[in-house]
Parts: sequence; structure tokens; C-alpha cells
Amino acid sequence: MKWAVALAVLALAWSAPVTAGTLLALCQGAAEVDVIDTASAVVSARVKVDKVPAGIAISSDGTAAYITHPDIGLLTRLDIKTRTVAATAHIGGQPFGIAAAPDGVVIYVSDWSGDRILRIDARSLAVTSTLAVGRSPAHLAIDPDGRTLYSADRESDEVSIINTLDFIRTAVVPVGRAPYALDASHPELVAVADVRSGDIALINKKKQDVRRIGGMKMPYGVAFVPGRGLLLATDQQAGTLNVIDIAKETIVQRIQLGGSPEEVVVDAAAGRAYVAEWFANRITALNLDDFSIVARTPVCDGPRVMALVP
Repeated sequence: MKWAVALAVLALAWSAPVTAGTLLALCQGAAEVDVIDTASAVVSARVKVDKVPAGIAISSDGTAAYITHPDIGLLTRLDIKTRTVAATAHIGGQPFGIAAAPDGVVIYVSDWSGDRILRIDARSLAVTSTLAVGRSPAHLAIDPDGRTLYSADRESDEVSIINTLDFIRTAVVPVGRAPYALDASHPELVAVADVRSGDIALINKKKQDVRRIGGMKMPYGVAFVPGRGLLLATDQQAGTLNVIDIAKETIVQRIQLGGSPEEVVVDAAAGRAYVAEWFANRITALNLDDFSIVARTPVCDGPRVMALVP
């Protein structure tokens, strides 16, 4: 049974420009993208997409959002300025995780059932190359410089490291059980949420060794807090957001949320973290200074992943 959600009257300002301070919430149940103005914590637009969307990535220039639909083998490109579906492509398999290269030319998509990564032309949505990885690749993360891609190969209990220049798999790093989400934005580390072993794996990018931080039931999302030595991790089963001191490898704060929290996104410039609460149908904003809750925005049915518009 879904959690009860307070009804709210939402002003849908379809003509308002999209600027920095815009968060896209992708709702699996509603097959919809809700555009949230983060300053006012209000949904400013709702865009319908095809059924069962799973992953979302934003182009580096902030003009396009790319969305995967694993149940129907579809990839969607959304025009963020006009808030319309600009293109779709049937790429086959079960496209799930997605990452956009900083050059704006390439996007990468994991094929859950095909145990592979697809390299796709961002403009035409045509598949230009494929690469075999471990079993059931879930989410993807790309280094800020665009040279290295990481794939959470859930059923292999490992992370694939991929050189994007040659599009080859250069290493395989064993982590915990069922790696699902990743964050590669840290200059030295990759954070991995291991949903079945209840821990976070920290991969050293240079050495490719692993530290694991336990104490969770089912971590589903991870996000580094730049310059603070902190990592945020959602625990879906416990209904919490956990604040982890990376150096001490310790959970230093647990914020009770409820609603099966999944992805967490950090906007360091705005001093905010955002959590998608799947069963509560809302996005919760927290202050990065003390992790107090500053806003809760009701959204469409089944929000699981989000993306900030640069």
C-alpha cells in the first residue's frame, strides 16, 4: 500500500523558462517527468513519456534529457526548453541505466537483459557500438572528464570500469552483493550502493581497491557532498538518508524519511540535497549544513530517479 500523500494545488507554469535550480523527477508509475523549481519547491510542468521509465540523464548543456524504458526497449529524448518529447528510438534489449558524456555527443545505456553497454549518438539516438560487461548492469556513472565509465553489474556483484576513448572494459572490481547505484563525481573515489549486502563500496579510482561501509538494510542511492568529506546514502528498507564520514567510514547521522527513499542528488551550489521518496510520491529537499528538511514537494506516482539541469 502506498503512503498517504497530502494533496497540493500545483501551479503549472508551462511557459516559464528552465534555468539553474531546476530538478527533473522521473516517475515510473505515472510515466511522467515532473519539472521542479527548486527555489519554490513547486512543480512547474508535467511531461508525459512512454511507459515504465527507469533512468534519466541530462546533456552537459542542459538542453536535453534522455530517458530509458526497459520494458519496451525504448530510449526517449526530451527537449527541456519546450518540455516536449523530441525523439524516441527503439534500441532493443532492456535499456536501464544511462549516462551522458560531457562532450554532448555520446550517451551510454546499460542493457539489463543483454549484459552489455550501448554507446549511442546523442543526436540520432542510433546505437554506434556495444560492449559486453557483467550480468544485469544497472546504473552507470561517468567521470567528470568523460574518459572513464563505471557500470554496476548487479548480478555479478562487481563494477565494470570502461575506457570511453577506446570503448573497452579495462577492469572488473568485485564489490558487495547486488551493486545498483553509483556516483563517480569525487576526484578519487567511486561510491557504489550494494542493495543486498547492505553496504556502500568505495572504489579507489587509481588503485582500484575497495573499502566497504556497512550498517544499512538496503542502500539504493549515493551522492558525494563536494568539499565536505561526506557521502549521502539512502536506505530504502529503513526509510532513511544516511550521512557517512568517508575518512572515518562511519554513518554519522541518520535522517528518517519514510516512503522508500531511492535516489539522492546533491546541488552543492545551492546547499541542498534532494531525495526521491518512491512510495510517498514526493521529493524531499534537505539543507546540506545540518541536513534538516526544508521542503517536501508532492510529485507524480512512483518517483525513483532525478536529475538536476545544469
